[in-house]
Amino acid sequence: MKYFFLLIFAFLWYLGFSKDLTKWLFDKHITQDDYRYGDLYRLSNLAQFRVPLEKCTPSKMTKTPNVSLILLGDSFTDKGRIDSTNFKAENYKRFFIADTSFIKLESNRKNILIIQTVERHFRERFAKPYTNLHIADNQPFKNKIQDKTLLQTALDYQVPYNTERHETLLFSSDFFLKFKEWKAWINWKLFDKIDEKVVLSKDGKHILYYLDAQASGINSSFDKISEEEINILVQNVNTTYNYYKNLGFDEIYLSIIPNKTSILASDLGQYNHLIERVQQNSSLKMPYFDVYAPAKLIKEQFYDIGDTHWNCRGKQIWLDEVNHKL
Repeated sequence: MKYFFLLIFAFLWYLGFSKDLTKWLFDKHITQDDYRYGDLYRLSNLAQFRVPLEKCTPSKMTKTPNVSLILLGDSFTDKGRIDSTNFKAENYKRFFIADTSFIKLESNRKNILIIQTVERHFRERFAKPYTNLHIADNQPFKNKIQDKTLLQTALDYQVPYNTERHETLLFSSDFFLKFKEWKAWINWKLFDKIDEKVVLSKDGKHILYYLDAQASGINSSFDKISEEEINILVQNVNTTYNYYKNLGFDEIYLSIIPNKTSILASDLGQYNHLIERVQQNSSLKMPYFDVYAPAKLIKEQFYDIGDTHWNCRGKQIWLDEVNHKL
């Protein structure tokens, strides 16, 4: 019995090291994804925001031939939310906006680049011209193994030990979530405390991410931004536009997705109107896809209830605008 329990707990402890093995367990439905009710519910465990994330069905569409779409995006457009089936482009590649990436342009296709960022990170990403994507004509490509065996997955681990990953594996079931909700309710109602990474709107109907809901800071919707900084940001966007035009892209578009706070809780402070001030700046050269205006129009119908990201309707508004242009 002693050695049996030693092996069991050693295995559970090891799971905190292995990102690939924990993902394999999720994919095989052995454990549950603790993001299934949204990233903000996951942080807060407030029961009123426990709503399963919407599962969107891609619209059937005819692909536009000879068009190659390259998307530089953040979590709003990651693989779990958006893929090639959502676009009319015949060829589609997506890279994480914060990474340095290489790509070969398709000489027989029209190459279209979209740079998508959430509002809270726009000032960071365009504090200087954005040049993370490079043409890879002279760059060697590294072949990555797409499908790993279970043994390879098990042996792929990272040091140091990840406590959050371990807790996710052990306590993400609905059974344990109920206990977490009771604890969160007691802290909220009796001690007026919720998780420090979330903020509630004034009416308590919406849950927000602390970075864009705080009173100040470069990520905040309420941080004061001077006209001088707006002009610098626009100048850097224009330099980015010219840079990728010179690299050979046929078209380049900017897309700033509004913070949930900016749409549903702008009364928490004095909103700085970053998106509007950038998009409406007379010096802006890069064309853009505007989702701030439609998001402002439909408000809570744009976002998942317990998540920072858009729901199916909000995402489709953006996709319709992109596909119309394609």
